[in-house]
Amino acid sequence: GETVFKTQCAACHQIKGQGGLIGPQLDGIGSRGPDRLMEDILDPNRNVDIHFRLHTLKLHDGTTLTGFVRGEVGQVIVLVDAAGNEQRIAKGDIAEDTELAQSLMPPAFGQMIEPASFNHLVAWLLKQ
Repeated sequence: GETVFKTQCAACHQIKGQGGLIGPQLDGIGSRGPDRLMEDILDPNRNVDIHFRLHTLKLHDGTTLTGFVRGEVGQVIVLVDAAGNEQRIAKGDIAEDTELAQSLMPPAFGQMIEPASFNHLVAWLLKQ
């Protein structure tokens, strides 16, 4: 399961200081129990934390950017895209900000992993 996590999940998620911070940090994820864990993996858009909701920003120059807002620094919004790239956008440059209760995690992520590997991943995550 740990190997599956490292190859399939660690680009976006972190456990014990290892991995990326594009998605939620997962220390203690096992305390959610198997039902909630399966829901989070198989239906990532069902319960998206407000901090990880997808934003589509339309800028005054016609550019459209998509990602989640990592934070704000004064008059600047820090937007992170699915590849983990941060962009700093001046609030004054934003014509429209549409927030969607959607995750950057692919909705079919659970189906992208072979069943045995998926089972190993879930078992390992439940021990965290």
